[in-house]
Parts: sequence; structure tokens; C-alpha cells
Amino acid sequence: MRFESVTAHAFGPFRDRTLEFLRGMNVVFGPNESGKSSWHAALQAGLCGARHRKGAPTKQERDFDDRRRPWQDGNRWAVEVVVKLADGRRIALRQDLAGKNGEAHDADLAAHDYSAEVSQSGTPDGSVWLGLTRDSFLNSACVRQGDLLGVREGSGNLRDALQKAVDKAERDVTAAKALAQLEKYRKFQIGSLRAPTKPLRIALDAVAAAERRLNETKDAHADYVRRQKYLKALEEKAGRYRQQVQAVQAMRADEAASVSERRYQRARELNRLFANGAPRALTDDADLANRVASAVAVWSDAPNPSQPQGETCAELASQLVAVQDSRRTLASIRPRQRPLLLPLGSGLGLVAAAGALFFLEPPMELLLLGSVGGVAGLLVVWWASARGKRIAIERHAAQMAVLDERIDGLQDKISGRRAADSAYDEAMVRQKRARRALGDAAVAAGVEASDTNGQLRSLHDWQQERERKLERAARETKKWGELQGVLAGQSLAEVEREANAKRLEADGLLRKCDKAQLAEAHSLVDDLPQLQEAQREAHADVLKERGSLEQLARGLASIADAEDDYEDAKQRLRCIEDQDQTLAKTVDFLEKAQERVHRDVAVVLRATLLEWLPKVTEGRYGDCRVDPETLSVDVRDSRGDWRDANLLSRGTTEQVYLLLRMALCRHLVVDGETCPLILDDPFSACDDDRQRLILDTLLAISDSVQVIVFTHDAGARDWAFRHLSPRNNSQVVELQRADRDRSPSEGLGTRIANRFRGGQLSVAFEELRGASVRPLDVQ
Repeated sequence: MRFESVTAHAFGPFRDRTLEFLRGMNVVFGPNESGKSSWHAALQAGLCGARHRKGAPTKQERDFDDRRRPWQDGNRWAVEVVVKLADGRRIALRQDLAGKNGEAHDADLAAHDYSAEVSQSGTPDGSVWLGLTRDSFLNSACVRQGDLLGVREGSGNLRDALQKAVDKAERDVTAAKALAQLEKYRKFQIGSLRAPTKPLRIALDAVAAAERRLNETKDAHADYVRRQKYLKALEEKAGRYRQQVQAVQAMRADEAASVSERRYQRARELNRLFANGAPRALTDDADLANRVASAVAVWSDAPNPSQPQGETCAELASQLVAVQDSRRTLASIRPRQRPLLLPLGSGLGLVAAAGALFFLEPPMELLLLGSVGGVAGLLVVWWASARGKRIAIERHAAQMAVLDERIDGLQDKISGRRAADSAYDEAMVRQKRARRALGDAAVAAGVEASDTNGQLRSLHDWQQERERKLERAARETKKWGELQGVLAGQSLAEVEREANAKRLEADGLLRKCDKAQLAEAHSLVDDLPQLQEAQREAHADVLKERGSLEQLARGLASIADAEDDYEDAKQRLRCIEDQDQTLAKTVDFLEKAQERVHRDVAVVLRATLLEWLPKVTEGRYGDCRVDPETLSVDVRDSRGDWRDANLLSRGTTEQVYLLLRMALCRHLVVDGETCPLILDDPFSACDDDRQRLILDTLLAISDSVQVIVFTHDAGARDWAFRHLSPRNNSQVVELQRADRDRSPSEGLGTRIANRFRGGQLSVAFEELRGASVRPLDVQ
């Protein structure tokens, strides 16, 4: 069997709308509110119809009624599907869901009525041609959002989902016998209303109590909703503080990242200078340097004496002895009057007296004058004699003074010459010592020079070279120390990783903030502690209120459960007396039926998995096994290791689940027929890779069964445009929003314009050729 079309005469948001399908894979894409789930429900309702029976509707039926009844005219509720069977018949099933009746007739000839052939519970049920029932078709062929979401949740859910589908698919067979037993026992287990301890009265009281609990639960839920709104306001406040703190932290992280990057750049620059490692320490030649410096300084301070000139000490000593002898000789001579003075004085007196006597007459006067002359002569002689003696003494003293002065001068010269000779000798000794020290230092420094000046120049050059080496070593040591300080015990790679990590962290934080938040953060940088405190307080308020709400929620009964309890209480009111025995028999019967079903299903499941598993997993898993008791599935990888299907990647687990659902449809369907597989938005929680795996799996499955996928995911739509075409009996159908009324040409033009604007040229041309897209509004 495959669907050719479904027409919503009046169903949910649709009125007189038709959707057509091809026999391969059909991807029906539409945004939210475009009615995808309504079309999914319309397919199942159009094929199976609505059960017509007495009594109150079930919760599932009430939910279907609330969701799918037409929005405007609820009294006109009808849907029609056209299906093609394996025997070639094309049959149209029109279901009047409001009146819970319908008809099935030949779609080609419109002559033969098949309603009676497939009637179940008063209405036509097309799943009968497949050997199924309404419930079994829904739980085997229809894969809803909740089915795949349950498989994604964790370990064991694949097995549980499969068991649930198998049990629901086969439940009508086992439940019919169990219900027969329940009806048989009900006659004998009713009890009396007047017996307060009997099940009937207890059930009546339970109904009243369940109704009270239902009303109390509704009141509690109203209070819970109010508290939820208050919690949402607190969360929004905490969110604002969190965004502000996050923006400030992002700015600080950016600054820290910049500092770390500059640190890395400086470390890299310094590290280039030490490509061969740390600088080599200079040879400890401080002693030699001190020795060379001392030798050069001593030589620089050493005198360069000149040989004293002039008379030697011996010559001066000989002269001193001669002068001293002359002085001793002169000192032994007494100064005396000269012999000529007295005779000369006496002679002058006598001459004067004789002249007076000769020339004058010798009167008394002349005699007196001669006497006076003689006396005067004597006086003159005396004076002359005294004066000559004084002159002689003075001359003698002068000669002695000259000799003494000469002796002193010679002694001074001798002392000076001796001092000069001593200084010269001492200077020569110092010069020899300095020359020897300079030579030894030159030898120690490895300087080769034959003369002292050459050694001095070489040692100066050696000192200058050593100073240059020391300065270069000091610079290298300083830079090496700076490098070690920048690295701070880390390697350059670690510093780079740290800088990259900080930059990555900062960029990640910056990406989480928009421009407005970052602009606001500039004015809040200094207020970060206050913001963090406000955030903590707001977060504490949220946690407190959330904890209070969670505590309230833990004690909050579910309205649905309360309604179910109320319904269950009323149901137990009708059948409570035979509940124990009927339940025991039902359980026993269902367990045996389950064992039989599991045993049969396990074989079919394994066969289908062996056929498809290598294809859809690209050869990663080539074998499988199914436990008949628990329906757990293990697969074997290319290395031969067995693995639980629940422990595979989520995408692979979902592939296996889809294959198992297809296998289940094969098992339940009568021989010769195939059951279509209908999926409602299976990609709601998928990432791109898992979505592609599911689509590839469904495309592979569509070779043997019809696959209809309803989705709002643009990625699934783009995949479908690339892989589906009427040439391979597959297509993409695009829906408009249910509240819009557009003509087919208008919708197609809009879609083609959107394709060109989005750069999907190949898809646009494909739509223009009419080969890829079938519009919704096909009447």
C-alpha cells in the first residue's frame, strides 16, 4: 500500500486542501503553523477513520478531537485519502470524523464499494488491508516526534521503544480475549451500593474523591502558573545582571589576552636571541684581569729616571777635603800688623821734624812744631797700625767665611748628589719590578710581544676586548634574565598556548556579547564587584524561588493524571468486582502473547537489519542479533566486536530504530502488501550529522516502502532538494502557513525568488522546470 493523496475537506486549519505523494520518499517541508502535524494526523485519520462506539471517548480520542476538529465549522469534519494497494486497486477512503462514519470505494471506476470489507467499529479502516488495526497502524507505521526523542534519551530506550511498538501493534489480538474474560467476570463481581466495604461502593467513593482531587489539582496548578511567571521575572532580572557581568568579564578577558599576547611576542623576540640555549658563562679570569690591571697601573706609575749629571760624590768629597784643609790652615794663622806701617809712620815723623829743623831755624817754636809733628807722626803710625790690624782680621774672617760657605755648599751638593743617586737607584728598581710584572702579566694573558711597549699595547687591547666581552655577556645575561622573567617558569610553547587559550576564551566571551552590552560594559568596569554581588543575589533569589517551585511541583499532582484517575475511578466503578481475577488472567494471557510475538518478531527484525544495516551505516556494522525475550539489539562492527545498539552514537541508534520500525511494519503487514512509513518532524533534536544519517536511511528505505516525512527543518529541505526528484519517484512539497491563502503560482514565484536570493541557483532552476517541487494547493 502507498498513499497517492490526502484531501482535507475540513480538518484542523485546512479546508478543501489536497496533498499528493509519490511512491518513494516524500519530504513535506513547512514552517511552524503550516499544518505539518495536521497533515500527518490527516493521513492516519483518512486511512483508519474514527472508532464508532458507545460510552465516553478515551483521553486520546478527546485530545485528537480538540486538536484536529476544524477551526471554523466543527460540524463539518471530513478527510479523504487515495491509496494504491499491491494488487493494483486504487481506493478512495472518505472519513466523516464528525459523524464517525465513512466510505471506501474504487477511485478509478467509482463503482465498487469496499466499505464493508474494511469496516471496524462501525467505520471503514483501510489498515485492514495491511492486516492491522487503527492502533497498530498508528504505533507501527506512524513515527511521531516523541518516538525518536525517547530513543535519544539514553541506554535501554531503543529496546523499550521497540517493545512498546510491538506490544501496541499486537495489542488488539490479546486485548480482545482479555476483554472477553473481563466481561465474563464482570457479571459475577458487581457488588451492592448498600455494602460500604464492597468494591462498587468503594468505587463510588473513589470517584467522588478523585473529583475533589481533580478540583484541588486545578487550583494548585493555577497557583503554580502564577509562581512560574514570578520565577520568569526573577530569571530575566538575573539574566540581565549575568549579561552585564559577562560583558565586563569579556572586556577584562580581552585585556588579559592582549597582555598575554604581548608577553608571548616579547618572549618570542628574546627567544630568537638564544636559539642555541642560555648564554655561556665567561671564564672566571677576574684574578688575571686584576693582575693585568695591577701590572699596567704599576708600569704606568713606574718612574723613568735620568742618570744624574755633573760632579760625582767622590769628586765633591775630594774638593770638600781640600777646602777643609785650606780652612784649617787659614784658621792656624793669626792676623798681625804689616812691618812697613811702623817704619813708615816713624819715618814720616822724623822727616817732618828734620824738615822743620832743616828749613827753619831751630827756635822753640820750631822745636815745638817738630815735637808736635813727631807726636803726630807717632799718632798717625799708631792709627795706621791699628787700622791695618783690623783690616787683616776682617780679611781673615772673610776668607774663613768664604771657606765655610764653600764647605757648606760642597756638603749640600754631596747630600743632593747622594739623594739623586739614591732616587735614581730606587726608580731603577721600581722600573725593573714594573717591567717584570708587566712581562709576567703579558705571559699570563697570552700576549706575545718582545718589548715593553708592545706588551703594554697588547695588554690594553686585551683589557678592552675583555671589557667588550663582559659588556656583551652582561647584555645577554640581562636579556636572558628578562626572558626567564617573561616565561616565568613556562616554555615558549606553553606561553603561546596560554596566550591562545586566553584569546580563545576572550573571543568566546566577546561573541556572547552584542555591541550594546560591550558599550555598556565600559561604564561598568569599576562596578564589577557590585554587579557580581547583585548577580549572586538575583541568582540566589532565582534558586530560592526555583527550589520552592520545584518543591511545590514535586507535591503537585498532574491534572492529566488527576483526570485519568477520575476516569479510572469511574472505570473501576464499572468493573472493580472482577478486577483481580480478570487482571490476573489478562496478565497471564498478555505475557504469553508477548512471548509469541517477540519470538516471531525477533526473526523478522534480524532479517531486515541484516539487509539494510550495512547499507545505511556504510559498512561499519555488518551483523546483528535480536534477543527474543527482551528484543534488545546488538550489532557487530567491522572488527567483529558486538556492541549494544543503545550504546552506539545517537545517529546510528536512530538509524537502527527506523530500520526496526520498517521491519515491524513488514512483520505485521499481510503477505504481498507494504506499509508506508510516516514521520512527523523527526529532526527536532538532531544536529546536522544525525539529520543527514536519518535522511540517508529513509531514502534507502524508500526503495521498498513509501516514506513520508513532515519537517520544518531547513537543512532537511535543502538535503531533499539535492537528493529527491520525481525521476526517482521522490519529491519535496513545500507548505505555506496555515493562516495564509496563496495561489500555487504566487507561492512558486515567491519560493523561486527566495532561492535566487539565497544563492540556491540549481534548486531554483529545478523548481522552474517543475521537476522538484509540488505545490500544496493542488485541488
